[in-house]
Amino acid sequence: MEQKNPFENPVSKEEFNGFWIPRHNAKVMKQGLESNNAPFLPDASGKIYTDPIYNVATGYCLPAGRLIPVQFAKMEKGYISNVVATRTAIGAMGNALKENEKGVFYNFKDETGDIHTASLFFPEQTQNPDDFIKRAQEVVKGTLLLPEVSMVISNSDPKEYLATYIAACRTEMKLSVDPKIAEEFKTKIMPILENDLQEPSKRDKNLPSLSNILFEAEKRGTEIVKSFTPENADKIAPEQEQKKSIYNMDMCF
Repeated sequence: MEQKNPFENPVSKEEFNGFWIPRHNAKVMKQGLESNNAPFLPDASGKIYTDPIYNVATGYCLPAGRLIPVQFAKMEKGYISNVVATRTAIGAMGNALKENEKGVFYNFKDETGDIHTASLFFPEQTQNPDDFIKRAQEVVKGTLLLPEVSMVISNSDPKEYLATYIAACRTEMKLSVDPKIAEEFKTKIMPILENDLQEPSKRDKNLPSLSNILFEAEKRGTEIVKSFTPENADKIAPEQEQKKSIYNMDMCF
């Protein structure tokens, strides 16, 4: 019987980048929502425990399209650390992966516009996790930390809901949501995930893809962060150093 699992059966580069990775991400998110076990869902009290994960190569929190799949992998494997790196970056640290370790795949474009694939790995997957974490602490930085800010998700639209979650992850804001709104969000995003799981020819072209939702959520998340501290908007850019906010706010998005 033909195997449909791309990790077991060779597929073309175009199929892997353009179909298998997005489909896998949709599958993982759908399973998490069905089991009520997803990083962006609240506990019984409505509190959401944000979990920023930083890329050692840049020192900044992963963008939405990579952050959420990596968070799901962390939950599944039970990892504790909150930093990741590619195989190349791990090798540059003088470290190496344990045997048979598999990372979280993601796509990226090179300077010519061609799409390539890479994987992100946690320290727990390496031969020397302590050294990985130590080196990561030297380079990890935020954009703008707002630990005293409390933010409430008030919109169940998938883009808006996830954008607020991304903003909280990037800034370490406190985050909460009415469980009813979280349920509405699940109801609204599920058709999108189910559509992504279809063969490309059978998908509803009127529905956005999960990749597009996460891309738009990332942009919107940046806008939300800027709205909290407009005077510090220039510090949102990745090249800037982190600054701690002294504000204590409670805002709804």
